[in-house]
Amino acid sequence: MIRALVLHAALAVALPIQPRPAFAQGADDSADAFFDDRRLHTIRLVINPRDWEELRANFQLNDYYPAHFGWEDQVARNVGIRSRGTGSRSGTKPGLRVDFNIYDVAQQFLGLKSVVLRNNVQNPTHLHERLGMQLFARLGLPAPRQAHARLYVNDEYVGLYSIVENVDKKFLARHFNQDNGYLYEYDYDPEDRPYRFESRGSSPSAYLPKPFKPATHETDPDPRPLAEMVRVIAEASNAEFPRAIARYVDVDRRMIHTAIESVLSEVDGFVGDYGMNNFFLYRFEGGTRSTILPWDKSEAFKGGVARSIWHNVDDVPSWLQNRLMTRAMLSPEWRSLYLDTLGRCADIVSEPAPAGEADDEGAERPN
Repeated sequence: MIRALVLHAALAVALPIQPRPAFAQGADDSADAFFDDRRLHTIRLVINPRDWEELRANFQLNDYYPAHFGWEDQVARNVGIRSRGTGSRSGTKPGLRVDFNIYDVAQQFLGLKSVVLRNNVQNPTHLHERLGMQLFARLGLPAPRQAHARLYVNDEYVGLYSIVENVDKKFLARHFNQDNGYLYEYDYDPEDRPYRFESRGSSPSAYLPKPFKPATHETDPDPRPLAEMVRVIAEASNAEFPRAIARYVDVDRRMIHTAIESVLSEVDGFVGDYGMNNFFLYRFEGGTRSTILPWDKSEAFKGGVARSIWHNVDDVPSWLQNRLMTRAMLSPEWRSLYLDTLGRCADIVSEPAPAGEADDEGAERPN
């Protein structure tokens, strides 16, 4: 436990407030100030008190309630809010999803259609998610923007929350200059059988809506490349595997992603202890190849720094291994990329904080 806290503290120093990489900027960036992580924001919700009490009493449901959303001098009226989360759901301090366009399809807020207000009840430090996503960004992977905020509901203080950018079409356009590909959220519930890319047969319908929930093209999700990807993982020979799988997966990014989660000691990620969890797949327009996008790092730093870098890859029985990662590790190039990424992360963690960025003058810091 002490060693895990040391890692946590090292990342907090190494990743104070970092400029984000210059990803493709194809969409409106008017929300930059909203995700400014150099200050503590204040968000105010105005909602019928009876609706708020009902949301808290029925926090396991996804029912929407109308509310007004305020930040600085900006107000979005008649937005929809609902309880959200899996293990983090709470009736005392609800995690919230805010949809600005649920009652008015044309309404946006600073160019956003929705946002997550994460309650961090599984993360008392309020830093796991933010540090994790900063490390992804430092390694060049698109990651949701984050900032801290005080939340008030009907002028009553509810608590400290994280503002989290949703992975949606706005996110895709901002990072990839396109948004019409196929986005899937990995959908896992605690009662579900853990999944690690084992074959479920050749029928594409075996992979939708679980474990891959369509987040775009909901009425025409086209899961055929997903099924073919799993077939290649299960059936391709070692000689043909690298070429065959590269048609369906950006394996380079998958290796970098997994190495970052290893450094973060993530227990609920792509090679998590409960099967796969907390990521999106995006298949680019007009093709079959998907890339991975990170989500929800609340469970980072919980595996301990003594955990093997091969954890759930090839240091466990075969039935517990992530099939894609185990096969990719047989490739010298991908294995080297994984190890090189671990080294890059170690370099970042050991870097001193850039002068002037660890504590910007005038920046309001979370308590």
